[in-house]
Amino acid sequence: MTDYHPTHARFVDRFFFDWFEADTLGAVRFYFGLGLFLYLGTQYPQLLILDTFGPGFQYTIPIWYFQILGITHNIPWLIIPVYLAMLAACLFFAFGKWTKPAIIAILITMFYLKGVRDSFSGDVHHREIPVFALLILFLVAKSDRMFGIDARRKLLAPIEQWEASWPLRAMQVYIAMFYFWALFAKLRVSGLFWFEHGGRIQETLISRALRDGFAANGDVVNLSLAWKLAQTPDLIFLCGVAVFLFELFIPLILFVKDWRWRGILLIAAATFHLSNYLLMNVQFYFYPFVFVAFFDMAKFHRWIKARLRLRTVEQKPDPA
Repeated sequence: MTDYHPTHARFVDRFFFDWFEADTLGAVRFYFGLGLFLYLGTQYPQLLILDTFGPGFQYTIPIWYFQILGITHNIPWLIIPVYLAMLAACLFFAFGKWTKPAIIAILITMFYLKGVRDSFSGDVHHREIPVFALLILFLVAKSDRMFGIDARRKLLAPIEQWEASWPLRAMQVYIAMFYFWALFAKLRVSGLFWFEHGGRIQETLISRALRDGFAANGDVVNLSLAWKLAQTPDLIFLCGVAVFLFELFIPLILFVKDWRWRGILLIAAATFHLSNYLLMNVQFYFYPFVFVAFFDMAKFHRWIKARLRLRTVEQKPDPA
């Protein structure tokens, strides 16, 4: 009897289970963890300048999950150990030591610090949400079974290729659609006014540039580049079109295996986030580290090690 494999089933199998070798998941975890250390380490600087042993105080507008948990009072000294624990957990996660507990520790500490920051500002920031989704995928996948301290010391059984591929492909889908649906969110809220001449982008540039007012010489205090760009609506329109095309076509990265094309899209994403930071102080500038999920980081790691060995051999003095 011949097995029946409908076309859509074969497509799903190829899409999710036939992309990466087994140790790629662990290698992505390693580089993702190092990037996460930098990303989360730069998200809470305003909390670190508080007087550690100063008085505690009530939150005026606690974030929604603080309200549910009954957390209404800030404890200044608690911020430092939680921050250090979060960074330590990122390194444990990266190097594959107690990987799953480290992920849980990252989630708890990250959301505590996010809660404190957002309860101060009275606004809900979304910079941790993509990280949360990807960490959940690392948690449910067998990301601790390869390419890590515990995997080597405990001699854990290797995983199959498909077990490494599906979580990475799920991460890729999430990352691509994060941009894609952001485009539709802009259009739903602002329509085509979002990137028209004198439209939403220009309004945002002006409001961000004037947030801290003018200096004595008449210049804006912060984001002077945003203020200058706001005076050139034609250039703003071109930037808006570029962002529109980038977010519209980013899902194509899911169907391209050539790392060079993926590298181009990574450069585009990095340019997008760096520009948003310089022009609007949108602090996603380290976010492109998540793009390691699109590359075979096991091959990249082997290439790095080979280059380092070669350099070490070249630098050794000749015994003769």
